[in-house]
Amino acid sequence: MAFTYDANDIRMASTGLEFGGEYNVKVISAEFKGKTKNGNDYATVRFEVLDGDQQGAQITHVFMDDAETERPFRYREINAMLAGMNYQGSGQMTLQSLMPQIINQQLAVKVKKFEKSTNDEGRIYYNPRIEDFGKYMASGSKSDKQNPRPSNDVNSQPTNGGFNPADQGMTPPPMAPQGDPFGGGF
Repeated sequence: MAFTYDANDIRMASTGLEFGGEYNVKVISAEFKGKTKNGNDYATVRFEVLDGDQQGAQITHVFMDDAETERPFRYREINAMLAGMNYQGSGQMTLQSLMPQIINQQLAVKVKKFEKSTNDEGRIYYNPRIEDFGKYMASGSKSDKQNPRPSNDVNSQPTNGGFNPADQGMTPPPMAPQGDPFGGGF
């Protein structure tokens, strides 16, 4: 297989989203996974950023059909995604029948947070969390440089999970006096 040299296309391949923001994406894979422990159908969809400085980055999202539960709400994400794609279907459907239909569809997603997860070896990952779906943006993707993905380096992670009381307008509690049996000084 041959390729064409392009001096303007030299960014190193990265599959991880580096910043929150609003991104034009395309569905590159959509797979029905079966049932959750609670008996709800679920599927994973992988999106790829189409433009901007994060072009090529991938975002994976899990969709769940909880429409049959007492207090359904997760199925609405599926509807929001389909609305962003200008989906023309209607009526009842299943995740299993829907997933093959959405491959290569384009829409926009908004990422505000990165969720912390740990693999079996104890390595920490921060995965982008899709907060909203919308229509493809003619103006292009926009990274939020003020919202970088946290570092995966365990040694650089704060011990308190990143919570800073001062960021919330709170005053941190005073230090416990040493030797106080109720102050935590063991």
